[in-house]
Amino acid sequence: MAPIPITRRRFLTGLGALGGAAVWAACTGGTSKPPTSGASGASGSINALTAGATQLSVIGTGGDAPPMNPGKNRFGFALQLVNGGLVQGGSPEVWMATDPTAKATGPVPATWYPFTGYQKTGDKSPESSLPGVYSAQVDFPSAGNWSVGVRLVNGSQVLAGTGILQVTSGPVATAPGARAISTPTPVATTDSAIEAICTRTPPDHLHAISLDQALKNGKPTAVAFATPLLCESMLCGPVLDELILVAESVGTKANFIHVEEFLPGKDHSPPPATLENQSPAFKAWGLDSEPWVFVMDKGGVIRFSSLGPVAAPEIEAALQSLLS
Repeated sequence: MAPIPITRRRFLTGLGALGGAAVWAACTGGTSKPPTSGASGASGSINALTAGATQLSVIGTGGDAPPMNPGKNRFGFALQLVNGGLVQGGSPEVWMATDPTAKATGPVPATWYPFTGYQKTGDKSPESSLPGVYSAQVDFPSAGNWSVGVRLVNGSQVLAGTGILQVTSGPVATAPGARAISTPTPVATTDSAIEAICTRTPPDHLHAISLDQALKNGKPTAVAFATPLLCESMLCGPVLDELILVAESVGTKANFIHVEEFLPGKDHSPPPATLENQSPAFKAWGLDSEPWVFVMDKGGVIRFSSLGPVAAPEIEAALQSLLS
């Protein structure tokens, strides 16, 4: 089954035009035995596992996926129906193979995490209609272009989609295990000062410490690289709000930082959203998309990273493991 050709940015940008009726809720129950063979696929292959199912587009694969190294990786994704509706809830299974016709490994369970921060924090920034994110921990034994299949059983209905995740053997600066890039970031603590370095409405207060100082003060650090006002996917505000929920829960035991992509300046008017106008910290990290969330340990090593949608429970779970 070929995935619907749609990029994460085009998909997420288009969500601004969708209403709640576009969201399709999956039940948590239901079982169905996967077919043993399918077109151009051996028994147990991704082609066989997805044969005959209602087609889904798996958003978060291909060029929209963050770079990965062999080993364990977070795979965050969204599911879209052919008619454009979004899927939420349920318990999808993820399968992986070096080729869609070869026997796949799996299933790896995926968990649905709804977004709750936008409403709880009183955000007025642009908001994507994406209601949450699916997340799975996948383990790739080697580098290469890995085929992934996502299969969701909803009562008597089976839905499935496929995609590609690129796994590289080379260094990935944003992957878990890499050392965080130590760079200064603007600091402000009053609303009037924060408005010069933050595009969120209202401005958030995750600007009290510079990233370079946070990485050496003996605490774990959670940081969101995001631009709530100018975010093409309209996910920056909601994702930043999820980090704010974690900051409220964890408190001063960790550092929490929002790194703005486009600094508004003293006139509170951010520059055009181009790579040339990115803030120095964004450029130092070499990021060309947003939002990113990273969790670093006390030694400044990245232990969790996500590109695009991520919810508070995932961020807090990664952080809590570093607080002992």
